[in-house]
Amino acid sequence: MKKLKLLLLLVMALSFASYGQTDCSSFLASLKAESPYNLNSLSKSAKCVTGHTYEFVVPLQKGYEYRIIFYASSVFNNDLHFKMIDLNTNDVIMDLPGKLPPDQNVEKGTTVLQAYYDEKLNKEIHPYFSIIPQTATNIKIVIDVEEKTDLIQGCVTVVILDKEFEEGTF
Repeated sequence: MKKLKLLLLLVMALSFASYGQTDCSSFLASLKAESPYNLNSLSKSAKCVTGHTYEFVVPLQKGYEYRIIFYASSVFNNDLHFKMIDLNTNDVIMDLPGKLPPDQNVEKGTTVLQAYYDEKLNKEIHPYFSIIPQTATNIKIVIDVEEKTDLIQGCVTVVILDKEFEEGTF
């Protein structure tokens, strides 16, 4: 009887632990956009598994500036690869790894998940990618989760912020 109780407790603990690791929507729900940006309803957070590729199509409107930010569960160790493709032109907008090898310096626009140091702001910044479409378009976001010896699952979040684009701000 004691072993049965212990087994039931172990099963319950494991089910709660696995639920916590795969409840991806709670991370997205906790995010707040910084003014003047708004959190776009197309932002997504999903459970992903090593060795798989995920695609996500995002419609973009002319007259808006979009900021796209990627996050991934620490279980992936940033071993992911991200690509953005303009579906109207088939141009690759971005094709970057989640992280660089330890011997390389992380600079703005070189990785998707590793923070870089911004000398003007004097602090570390999580990478983001700004897009100002000249016409309405669709972009496809492709996320490759690198294969591991073990099957690992975790969350990958694509945060899309937007604001009306004001001519002459660049």
